[in-house]
Amino acid sequence: MGLVQALSARLRSHKLSRDIAWTLGSFVLLAASGMVINLVVAGVRDAAALGVFNQAYAVYIIASQLATLGLHYSVLRHAALHEADEAVRGRMFFTAAVCALVLGVAAAVVVGFGAGLLATLFDSPATGRAIAWASTGLALFSLNKVLLAYLNGLRRMKAFSILQGLRYLMVMAVVCAVAASPWPAERITVGFLAAEVVTAAAAVLYLARRRLARQLRFDRAWLAQHVRFGSKGLAAGMFAEFNSRIDVLLIGVFLPDREVGIYSFAAMMVDGVYHVLAMIRINFNPVLVGALRDGDHAQATALRRQAARWVLPATGVMALVAIAALWVLSMWVVPHKDLHEGLPSLLILMSGLVLVSALVPFDNLLMVSGHPGYQTLQQVFTVTANAAVAVLLLPVLGIAGAACGTALSYVAGAAALLVFGRRVVGWDLLGNRFDERFEKAAVTAASPGKT
Repeated sequence: MGLVQALSARLRSHKLSRDIAWTLGSFVLLAASGMVINLVVAGVRDAAALGVFNQAYAVYIIASQLATLGLHYSVLRHAALHEADEAVRGRMFFTAAVCALVLGVAAAVVVGFGAGLLATLFDSPATGRAIAWASTGLALFSLNKVLLAYLNGLRRMKAFSILQGLRYLMVMAVVCAVAASPWPAERITVGFLAAEVVTAAAAVLYLARRRLARQLRFDRAWLAQHVRFGSKGLAAGMFAEFNSRIDVLLIGVFLPDREVGIYSFAAMMVDGVYHVLAMIRINFNPVLVGALRDGDHAQATALRRQAARWVLPATGVMALVAIAALWVLSMWVVPHKDLHEGLPSLLILMSGLVLVSALVPFDNLLMVSGHPGYQTLQQVFTVTANAAVAVLLLPVLGIAGAACGTALSYVAGAAALLVFGRRVVGWDLLGNRFDERFEKAAVTAASPGKT
């Protein structure tokens, strides 16, 4: 009882703890919706239908990064830098929102017309049709990324988490409804459009009621700033999302839809654990912006100590739970779907993630410190390692070969973070100390053209 009271008191008194609790709450909805989607599609349909859905989802995620053009990274950073200046924030935010909406609509058109080519690549007409339906959601996806990044930068994590949770629930509800209907399986991906419409409407309403976005005006100076920062961060975001989906895409190229479905079910468990770490990272990002801006390295190192103390053992426990969950679900909930064949892949993926788990909350360090080019280079190392190993081992080990590539990519990304963090930011993440040459703040709260 005393422990529960102590934790409750900490949540009430410490904003970062409350914010993490809210975002972990949204993660619960993400995990639950992901599990329900995979179980319903695999159970009501089959592993091939699940493979079609996950291939279309992978294309959707990667295309969304191109559509956003890194604008959300610029908004996150500059919302935190200019949190006290409403006029600057208004111009910064509105300029990014307009650009995001235009880019999203353009991406929806391009991907929709290109779905036929992707169907040929995956040798699956059903996947092509699923991608075409999914493409409609891209029209609003970029805008939603900017809206949520703005809330993240202002540390409005309760609203951020509720909106994220709403998005997940909408996808789940529509996907499950279509899966259980007589409609073809490829129409399942219309759930993305429904989720984006509801999320955008709710986010705009919240910003208006809380008066968080006033003095809105399109500013060409901010347009140039967003393009400069976003173009450098674009590749980083694209490679990061590509790395999270490249295993599924490569399996789709080398193997039938059935194997994609089996692997995707196992990868869902890894995604769940990874998203817990990502939720912590989301909360750390604006804090790190402020700490580095003000030269408050004590606050930055305190975050690193907390991560070192709690994240690794917690990730180990979550990994064991996920492995047990896959076994129970595949053997007892949806038996005879061959989903247990993904267990070796899950063991490989979890091993890699647990090894680097304490560094994942700092994975955006280079971006939030104002070095998006180095963030991109870090992700290049990650994706290259993933693709090279997967292409080499997929023909030999099947889906386990793709898992080896992803597990190694976790290690490669962490190694790059350690090297660049020390050389560019001056932060030795392993020793948790800053180089004396970086004692002055490396980040300034400047206007466009000075950051």
